[in-house]
Amino acid sequence: MGRVAAVVIALALAMAGASADDGGHHAKHDYHVHPAKLTGRTFKSLDAAKAACGKSPVVWLNPTGVVFHTASSRWFGHTSTGVYTCRDAAEAAGYWKSKY
Repeated sequence: MGRVAAVVIALALAMAGASADDGGHHAKHDYHVHPAKLTGRTFKSLDAAKAACGKSPVVWLNPTGVVFHTASSRWFGHTSTGVYTCRDAAEAAGYWKSKY
């Protein structure tokens, strides 16, 4: 019985170590976005967003997701549910830059 317990404990420790160490390959994000923080800070047109954002870059935000797209992204202005907003407002609301 002691041998079985030792194997179970060893496996549990190995699994705990594997899940805790991702090798730094995956960014850790807060998946809790706060769309209410964007109230009055989303725009239907790029020109309106540019006028309101000042020095903050304009981004394309997917309000039903957790990411935004920068002007260099192929998805900037091209998703079905997106809106324009200021990057600082998007980040303050918990959204982060898409990898695509």
